[in-house]
Amino acid sequence: MTKILYLSSLCSEKLLDYIFKTANKKPEQAVQKFHRLVVNGFASNNSSCTIETLSTLPIVSSTHNRKVWILKSEKNNGIKYNYVPTINVSKIKNVVVFIYSFFRIWLWCLLRIGKERVVVCDVLNISISLASVLAAKLSFTKRITIVTDLPGLIVTNKKNTRKIASRGFHTIFNYMLSNFNGYVLLTEQMNAVVNPKNRPYMIMEGLVDKNMQSSVNKIDEKTHEKIIIYAGGLYEKYGVKNLIDAFKLTNDSLARLHLYGTGEMVTNMESYIDNDSRITFKGMVPNKEVVQDQLKATLLVNPRPTHEEFTKYSFPSKNMEYMVSGTPTLTTKLPGMPAEYNEHVFLFEDETVDGMHKTLAKILAKSKQELHEFGDKAKKFVLNKKNNSVQTQRIIEFSKML
Repeated sequence: MTKILYLSSLCSEKLLDYIFKTANKKPEQAVQKFHRLVVNGFASNNSSCTIETLSTLPIVSSTHNRKVWILKSEKNNGIKYNYVPTINVSKIKNVVVFIYSFFRIWLWCLLRIGKERVVVCDVLNISISLASVLAAKLSFTKRITIVTDLPGLIVTNKKNTRKIASRGFHTIFNYMLSNFNGYVLLTEQMNAVVNPKNRPYMIMEGLVDKNMQSSVNKIDEKTHEKIIIYAGGLYEKYGVKNLIDAFKLTNDSLARLHLYGTGEMVTNMESYIDNDSRITFKGMVPNKEVVQDQLKATLLVNPRPTHEEFTKYSFPSKNMEYMVSGTPTLTTKLPGMPAEYNEHVFLFEDETVDGMHKTLAKILAKSKQELHEFGDKAKKFVLNKKNNSVQTQRIIEFSKML
């Protein structure tokens, strides 16, 4: 029985709802959903492992006014959520997180000496990841990192990459990257960048909630309008402006484009969608609502350009969420997307505005029945082969080989 301590910013759904309602800026839901799927997947494999979490909170001083966070542990669906006490002041927050996390992780490891144990962490969560590497090394505990993105290639509201230029950050980050026993990566291309010592790694491009098996996508519950949904970061670099421009060229009076999320384009959203009443900006809404809307939609789109450097190192979680909904997915042919997905999604072969427009028009001309059957096959594919129970069992087996 493998003992797993999972380190990230994951909150219970109850706590996340509180933060979502009280924050000045809503927390990133894709990150929370990814880690929840992983942790729930481990919990579903309770004959192979036990799972416990230790989490930093997804808040900073600019996004939430509350300064002191000392929260009790929670237990939900067989998962114990533990939270790092946080003083939400920018200059001291990371120091407090690191010190507390180090001793908490070290104690967890020491109490399980003689047992199969592993710490699994989100490497992008710098303070807790560094603490996990040091504590696990001192206690001779296996350490695995899940790399969902690369610092420096993460698109943010600042039209720039995160502020990671300091020499100190690079030193710390490179130290961490070189001191894991194993790596869980979203794409094969990531390995050359994040695994400098060429240690064991596995590819897990994504995962879906196995409970979506009970969520039925019914053709008779589809909206009369042909609703196209994009849900995610609203950045030109993600191809969203091209998607809007391509949609405006469509002549289908029943077509609608609904945009969910936040990003640099929000500020000028009115100008982007000007003169086309078929386009609606939904803003940042709880993921549960987005998922329900996806079930009723006609098409789910990810226009992320393939020529951008960062696309080699990402497999968007939205693609997995789209596919498991049972509504057809239209995406670019991302370099990090395994070939087995191609027959289960529609593809933008031409990523120009005109090319995207022609692809949209071609798909919207298909019958409801044809689209429904296509989406249903994609759902069955990801549910059978990429559900969170199957994918986390692979991580458990991977950890045993280290």
